[in-house]
This record gives sequence, C-alpha cells and structure tokens, in this order.
Amino acid sequence: MKKNKFLLMVATALAAASMQAHAQAAFPEVTINLNYPQYQRLKLDEGFVYVEGAGLRGIILYRAGENSFYAYERACPHHPEASCAVVQVDGSTLFMIDHCCNSTFSFSDGSPTKGPAQRPLIRYRVEVAGTTLKILDEIMN
Repeated sequence: MKKNKFLLMVATALAAASMQAHAQAAFPEVTINLNYPQYQRLKLDEGFVYVEGAGLRGIILYRAGENSFYAYERACPHHPEASCAVVQVDGSTLFMIDHCCNSTFSFSDGSPTKGPAQRPLIRYRVEVAGTTLKILDEIMN
C-alpha cells in the first residue's frame, strides 16, 4: 500500500513537472513598433497579429483597448506537445481556436469557451510605452 502511494506521488510530481515544462517558454524580449506597416492592425481595438519566434509556438498579440494589449501563447494548453496544436484567430475574429482539438478561447482572458481544453492560454506580460510594445516571457496567468 505504501509503495502504491509513493508511486502515485512520484507520477503526480512528474506529470506536474511535465506540465510546467510546457507552461514556461523562455524567449528574449520582443519589441513591437506600432508605426511599422506590419503592425497596423494593432492600431484598432480588437486588432491582432501573429508574432513568430517567441513562446512555444508563437504568440497572438491582441489589442483589447487603446493601451491594453494581450499576448497569448499559440500552443494549445490541451495537448501543447502535439505538432498540430497551434491556436489561431478564427475567421470571424471573435475568438481563438485550435483546429487540432477544436478548443476555442476568449480574447478577454484566454479562457477556454468550448472543446476539451480545461486551462486558459498562457498570457505573457506586455508593456506599453507610447507606440512601442514589449512582450516579456513573464507569465501573467
């Protein structure tokens, strides 16, 4: 009985460590100049762009308001290790979706709204200074 309890504790700790490995994606600070043409969508509320080279699978940078930006990890939290588990903005631009597991996510906080995903998308810190944004690898949720 003690051996089974010990094995269960070890398995739980390994599973938690595995999830933590997916949760943290260290990357260098990303600087976005809103005056550059490729970021014009971010000048309007509910605008978004994909940022490659940061996070596990890239980042969706979303403008919620004039000085309010959210940076969401594109790796789906349901099965982040699956190569197809890449979140994108739905064609309606009303929500984010992972077509691999069909989970959908809210722009307001990254929480799952449909599908098997139980955890929200990882949200990274965004600092705003005038027309310059900085995305940091600090997790906000």
